[in-house]
Amino acid sequence: MFKQFLDKVDGNQGYLLSSLGIFMLFFLLVGILLLTMKKDEIKYMSELPLKDDQDERGN
Repeated sequence: MFKQFLDKVDGNQGYLLSSLGIFMLFFLLVGILLLTMKKDEIKYMSELPLKDDQDERGN
């Protein structure tokens, strides 16, 4: 895959490879963050849009 990038692009190899590296690094970090997150934290965040603010305030 990387060999094709290097063979096809003549002048802007640095931009192409750096953008690919940033893209891969971002998704790798997000994946690690999700795998190391606690189950309680995931459950809390998944229920946030469904909670009614008025019920929590007592109104």
